[in-house]
Amino acid sequence: MEPSVLFKSSDSAAVVIDIPRSLEEAQVLPGRDITRRIVSSYPRETPWQIPEPKTDKTKYVSPSAAIAELMTLESVKAALEVARAGYHGPWCLPRVTRSRANESEPTEAAEVDANGSTVAAQPHKRKYKPSPLALEEDKETDSTSPHIPEQSHYLSGTVESQRVAFLQSAPQFDLIVLDPPWPSRSVKRKSDSYATVNSMDEARKLLSQIPVASHIKRDGLVAIWVTNKAAITDLLTAPGGILAQWGLEPVGEWVWLKITNAGEPVLDVESAWRKPWERLLIARKTGSYVLLPTGMKVIMGVPDIHSRKPNLRGLFEDILPKNYLGLEVFARNLTAGWWSWGNEVLFFQQGHHWLPLEDERDSRL
Repeated sequence: MEPSVLFKSSDSAAVVIDIPRSLEEAQVLPGRDITRRIVSSYPRETPWQIPEPKTDKTKYVSPSAAIAELMTLESVKAALEVARAGYHGPWCLPRVTRSRANESEPTEAAEVDANGSTVAAQPHKRKYKPSPLALEEDKETDSTSPHIPEQSHYLSGTVESQRVAFLQSAPQFDLIVLDPPWPSRSVKRKSDSYATVNSMDEARKLLSQIPVASHIKRDGLVAIWVTNKAAITDLLTAPGGILAQWGLEPVGEWVWLKITNAGEPVLDVESAWRKPWERLLIARKTGSYVLLPTGMKVIMGVPDIHSRKPNLRGLFEDILPKNYLGLEVFARNLTAGWWSWGNEVLFFQQGHHWLPLEDERDSRL
């Protein structure tokens, strides 16, 4: 099976990754062959079309946020140029999909908040022609029990309910990844979406309860997924912010650039309203000497089902010690050899999300 990293520039600053394959690789220990295929959405073929609002968003952006956004934009443009010049393969691998004739399949689409204050990705309904190579809808997979990867540990429950259990049993980690449920009006409008907090104050209280400081190794790293809302970055990085409470300092930033299966950003990178990327802020213990090998890394990948992000285990293997120990907080799936914590920690481990490798029937792109 082809690996999840389809392309990596010589300086590792530009990476093309297949998201479903990264999740499949994460179900086994590093170096082992995958045994299951994950059921995915159809890959996006064309960019999303979103009209620019009449309101001038830029007048509400602080100078520091505008500079940070410009730096991200230039890094994204440079990474796209490097990838297009040095990579000539597919932008995503063939996927196992679940299809039903004349019925809709949820995938990720762009939605702009009516008042312009919040923007988020939302599942939408898109009709597909049935594919003879897609996973048949009537071919049921075992959904009675979740698949638990080798040497994985998990805490199922909220931060508050599992905090004591975590403090009593968890070791120190080389890497802690967090995907917090940031406030989002768009996500709340969907009845079956994952839970989010209602305000930035709630987000602060939630993150303050996580005992990161006592469970990150001296030369460990903490990686936090954030939206492009400046207030979220400020909550983390401002003096007295969450990173400071955890005894951390920023050390770098990665960007997940969402692309189509033709290698085009799913949105215009110059859009003032919505960006086709999500950011990963990376921090280290204050006073630590650990460094990232590159400045801003741009990870290009075709989106999968809403809320699935690239699994990061393999991308940190060149930075952290061999067989390093990781923890994912607010997890919706497990990773072999890691700890995972969240109130939906087994969501994507259920049988209906997976197909044994010997039974796979890939959709050809």
